[in-house]
Amino acid sequence: MSTAQTTLRNLSDSLAASVDTSISGVVAVRAAAYRVSSGVAIRPDLIAVADHTLKRSDRIPVQTADGRNASATLLGRDPTVDVAILKVSDLTLTPLPSASHDTLKAGMLVTVVGLTMDAGPSVSLGMLGAVSGPRRTWRSGVLDRFIRLDVNLYPSQSGAAVVNCEGQFVGLATPGLLRHSAVAVPLATIDKVAEELVKQGRIRQGYLGVGVQPVAIPESLRAKIGDDQTSGLIVLTVETQSPAEQGSLQIGDILVSLDGKPLADVDDLHQALRGEIVGKRSELLILRGGEALRREIEISERARKSDPQ
Repeated sequence: MSTAQTTLRNLSDSLAASVDTSISGVVAVRAAAYRVSSGVAIRPDLIAVADHTLKRSDRIPVQTADGRNASATLLGRDPTVDVAILKVSDLTLTPLPSASHDTLKAGMLVTVVGLTMDAGPSVSLGMLGAVSGPRRTWRSGVLDRFIRLDVNLYPSQSGAAVVNCEGQFVGLATPGLLRHSAVAVPLATIDKVAEELVKQGRIRQGYLGVGVQPVAIPESLRAKIGDDQTSGLIVLTVETQSPAEQGSLQIGDILVSLDGKPLADVDDLHQALRGEIVGKRSELLILRGGEALRREIEISERARKSDPQ
């Protein structure tokens, strides 16, 4: 056997071994009446799946690679990052070891490991097409790490595990966040969704009660906010009896930051109002009449989709 053949054989054996290692943390999910997708165990009783595939909320059939069957319930979902979390009570699952995101680089080989209910594992080989820092999705969510996949995803592989050559979990495969390619939702993002759902039973969105639009911050005012931030959000409306009104916000105020998080555009405000901030007193930095002011505001929970931010 030539050196090249030996190298290819070793690579093939390594990839097959990584699939054997990682398939124990992958389940098949009958997400809809006639559709099976994949899911990844993130805790002994929790499964992460691609939200766009899930058309059921209760009695969701799941199957492990060793043939065990169970019924899962929907704990909750976050469409902004295309993640839903299922809970199982009659199975003990084996979460995959996580790859260190500091080691991820564009060009690294990865395998997408999914599972079907009738044909066993479904595997694709590809590579990381791009790796960068946090990225906002078109659904106004934020991925803690942007990991674009250069790989062919089969229908059953939505929600599959993306693993490196050591069988370590890189992220949850989904074609639902980019138009022409798939991404891997990193474990850090999945964990945030799961923790919020376990604690609160839902993904909470804060309510400030203002209508805003982006506006440039004049260079002469940037020194007053101690930053080189070039844009903020000018307040166009203030809702009656809202946190904004109770915090004495006025039309014409420019919102600069919330708890130190810059508010350069509307998506920044949407993200700043998510999760742990709800129900807590927060510090809002604003510009009013050419002066920087700080206001303490208690963020309430948005009850209806029609509520302003």
